Amino acid sequence: MPATRTAHCWPCNLPVSRYFLPGAAISAADEYADSDPYLVQDDGLAGFQQPRFETTLELVANALSRLPESAPPAVRMLDVACGAGNLTAAVAERFPRASLYGIDHSMTAVEQSVAAHPRLNFCCGDAYDLPYRDGWFDLVLLNNIWERVLDSLRLLAAVRRVLKPGGFVIVSTPSRYRFGNLVRVALGPPVLLMSRHHVTEYTVGQVLEQFRYAGMQAEVIDRPWSGPTYNPATFLAYKVASPVLTRLLRLLGSHHSLEQTVFYLARNSDTGNSGIRRTSP
Repeated sequence: MPATRTAHCWPCNLPVSRYFLPGAAISAADEYADSDPYLVQDDGLAGFQQPRFETTLELVANALSRLPESAPPAVRMLDVACGAGNLTAAVAERFPRASLYGIDHSMTAVEQSVAAHPRLNFCCGDAYDLPYRDGWFDLVLLNNIWERVLDSLRLLAAVRRVLKPGGFVIVSTPSRYRFGNLVRVALGPPVLLMSRHHVTEYTVGQVLEQFRYAGMQAEVIDRPWSGPTYNPATFLAYKVASPVLTRLLRLLGSHHSLEQTVFYLARNSDTGNSGIRRTSP
């Protein structure tokens, strides 16, 4: 399928293609070609996914309540690495006055998103080279992508370019030294990544430093693990040991998290993106 390129003018009033990648890039490494790698369709948002969705929706509400008074009644939100569009659709349902956009590198995922949610705006493109106008969005979601790119600062630069001054970014990403990995390190084996699609996973301190380097201040949202415990060992780990260690860390003033996934709510500076430069892929 042929692809088109634009000079960062989309969305606009002219009809445009949904594809903003070279043809070779569209056909390569399409992780949704066989099935949803994150099992959203299979588990019905149960277990791991449901708490992530619920927390994201809470943070979206938090961010919208803190937007500048100049923000339009119908705010614009972008879901980067939207996959099959499940989270995008959940946000749209919860906030019906907002305009929702989704972008993913997978053509298959975008086609699934368009078929399942035809009223929303989806396109296939590069997260490093977002095909949108400067300062177009009030809020950007980065779910399942921070740990999957080689250069998270380059990703953040691309996001800040399309984000309004005073707008928000919501990031959810695994904690490198979550409880299970701390146990592994103590016993000698190396840490495990949560998915084969992850390039790396960061500590809470590393993510905060990445935001600081980009000129943004981020809040850490740390939600206790609420998933099922399958045996006495997992019950002791996640219902007893982890909460106790978490309280101890808080008493010591540590921002570290023992949870599987940590959320960050970061605000763009009110002075705009003059310090951010767009980079070409």
